[in-house]
Amino acid sequence: MPNELRHIEPFYGWLNIYSHERDPHSPFHEVEHNQFYYDRSINNIPAHPLWDQFGSESLLIKILYAEYEQGYAIIELFGEWNDLFENDFKLLCENCLTYLIDAGIQHFILICENVFHGYFESDDYYEALAEELDGGWVCALRLRDHVKEEMDNYGITPYIFWSEPLDELSWRKLKPQQLCSMVDQRINMLLNP
Repeated sequence: MPNELRHIEPFYGWLNIYSHERDPHSPFHEVEHNQFYYDRSINNIPAHPLWDQFGSESLLIKILYAEYEQGYAIIELFGEWNDLFENDFKLLCENCLTYLIDAGIQHFILICENVFHGYFESDDYYEALAEELDGGWVCALRLRDHVKEEMDNYGITPYIFWSEPLDELSWRKLKPQQLCSMVDQRINMLLNP
């Protein structure tokens, strides 16, 4: 798998609608990417240079879309979600999500199909984020089954929603507003049965 990592790119189908490099609220505002220099890595294995670093050695991200008036952000994750050794969720909150929350985002859709492993330790940071969102939520799309099981084992599931029908969506074929609306409807069904 290491040789394959450098070829996995973040989704770029919505760049005509949103670019976090041009978003003054984004923690990656004006970050430049050299497509010919592999300066990003996961556990010292080179990764595609269009991914962004937020302080983790094992996880990279890309903000695909942020809509501040409606309060939604879609973020793609890549690598290993490692709270056990890297405090990835804490770093993600401090170095990315907090910037977006301060600008009005309260609903986060995390695209997780390229999260290969999950190592969790505690629910403290997840609970703190849920309180900070004040009625908002975090939804993970396309989590691998073994990552879901780990989240269940460590009590993370009350703080990050997922749904089989949402996992089956061809999200790349949707506009970001459509995806946000579909996820919002599903989360409302889960919260208000």
